[in-house]
Amino acid sequence: MTPAHITGSQSGLTLIEVMIAIVIMAIINLMAWRGIDVLSRANTTLQLHSEEDSRLVRALQQLDRDIAWHTTVELPPRTSVGEHLQPGDLLPAGMQITEFASGQLRMTIVRAAPAAPGQWQQVQWWLQGGTLWRAAGLPSAQYPLPAPRVNARVAVLDGVASFNLRVWIPSRGWQTLPRPRQSPSAATGLEISLAVRRNAGPAQPYRRVLVFN
Repeated sequence: MTPAHITGSQSGLTLIEVMIAIVIMAIINLMAWRGIDVLSRANTTLQLHSEEDSRLVRALQQLDRDIAWHTTVELPPRTSVGEHLQPGDLLPAGMQITEFASGQLRMTIVRAAPAAPGQWQQVQWWLQGGTLWRAAGLPSAQYPLPAPRVNARVAVLDGVASFNLRVWIPSRGWQTLPRPRQSPSAATGLEISLAVRRNAGPAQPYRRVLVFN
């Protein structure tokens, strides 16, 4: 056997070396696939949370607009008994909070109709079956305004565990609706509290405070 022949044999790869190389490549591919899968899952989760946050923001913005456009001087002022406003009269004119038999709240707002200048409409918000609903009545220039129809309701936000409202009374602090105590002054602010559940996780609290003009 010549030296050249010996050198050529030693320069090749044995079967064991080839198998080891294949195993290493398989491990590297598996690690890369798992990394890509983790990134994909993380991206999907971020997109889902972003969509949920966007829906929550849109719901609060719509609620803000309804309250900001509520009627003021167009309705008669609140009545009072003696020196104290009655609990139902603490809110500004055009706003009313009622309670269903289930204990859930319904907020009714009389607001300017954006598509009908000079006219007004009733808008209602309530929680039912884990969904925050909104319904708007037909615009009108005469009172009483048409009440919102149930079949015209729109599902604004899903996965809502609770929907609570409180008003800020000067010198009295926060009062829970719909049954606050009598007060010598009307409410100057409104607190909206929502608990929204993400998938099967725990409900996350959200709080919005609005100041009445």
